[in-house]
Amino acid sequence: MVRSRSYKIIGVFPVGPWVTSLFPSLFRYQLSCKSNKIDPWTIAPTCLPDTTDEERFCVFTSESFWGGRGITILTKPSIAREISQLPAFTTPTNNTSSLSENDPRDPPFYVAAIPGRGMGLIANRTIERGDLIKAHAGVAIFHNDCVDKSFDDYLPHKESLMKLSVNQLPPITRDLFLAMAAHNESEEPYIEKIYTNTFGEDFGEEEHSLVVPETARMNHDCRPNAMYYFDRRTLVHYTHASRRIYAGEEITITYIDPLQTRLRRRAAIKRSWGFDCSCSLCSAENHFIRESNRRVTEIVRITKILNEVVSQNETAREAARKHVPAAAEMADLMISLYEQEKLHASIADGYRLAALVYSSIGNEWRAVKWAMLASDIGLIHDGPEDEDLLDVRRLLLAPRQHWSWAVNV
Repeated sequence: MVRSRSYKIIGVFPVGPWVTSLFPSLFRYQLSCKSNKIDPWTIAPTCLPDTTDEERFCVFTSESFWGGRGITILTKPSIAREISQLPAFTTPTNNTSSLSENDPRDPPFYVAAIPGRGMGLIANRTIERGDLIKAHAGVAIFHNDCVDKSFDDYLPHKESLMKLSVNQLPPITRDLFLAMAAHNESEEPYIEKIYTNTFGEDFGEEEHSLVVPETARMNHDCRPNAMYYFDRRTLVHYTHASRRIYAGEEITITYIDPLQTRLRRRAAIKRSWGFDCSCSLCSAENHFIRESNRRVTEIVRITKILNEVVSQNETAREAARKHVPAAAEMADLMISLYEQEKLHASIADGYRLAALVYSSIGNEWRAVKWAMLASDIGLIHDGPEDEDLLDVRRLLLAPRQHWSWAVNV
């Protein structure tokens, strides 16, 4: 990629002169390393000094990723190698739709100030359930040991690596990152933006934080009208409408597990994002809140029982056998409660569980009914490669050959 500013050349890697002034200790360590070009990284990996291979954290950056959007990854070398082998770096991906922001000719929303909520996304037309709203690759992935200052081994060097990783992004993408909102920018703008805007994902079976600036623009609602999933193969974050969204409505996602009482939801939001949730559900009168809490608590209770009823562990299933006679009615009640609570973005889990329950008692047509709904919603809730969705499709293709068939008969 051609750059307008001057560079020093280390091996075959271009390194901007700003690196030496901002991060001298890291830069000296980089100079001391013997490195050759490692595809797909376009800048030589920069690592923490004085650490073993198992503990070492390095910045890996590809400026050419996703058509020049770029991506920067702060993690361990072994995990970076695993990520570099994903189709994201080898197979071009087309993420456009006539109703998606990715089609620049006619995006389905506009950005506007919303009283008490900052900036938000407002639908400028009717968006049908399942329509793609956004599809963007992540621009940064941070190992959580480098992000969370509560870790005992947190070092100032890790903060420097974080800043370096952001500054190595292509200018347009870096500006996109830095334009994200933060709850307390005065303390440490880079870290606060990460705290405020990341999505949790596992790589190499270790916790990481993913940054997708476009999705981070969307405000929270405990009963959102959009849902998202992350495709680990392509590193693309997808957002779809979970129900019909009308022109003039704000497009929202949920930041938390919605199957919690209001007290727990608001505590989780306050703890992680620093604001008091004022969505319509959390702002309702107390008698409405009590009914909502009762429904959510019942969904959680029924789900726990039914998961045991259809468990693939025979011992667990046997322990729950006393619930089998009422399992079908419990499944129907659970779905009804999901609908009453307007949990459009989470109901795929309920549909799947209901399908397994009916399959387990040998009711083929009811199992197929719920499995078809689970498959439909699961595509936009979990993505086409999700294991639960693939299991539901196996049930649809051959109900009587599925592992759950008649296990409780």
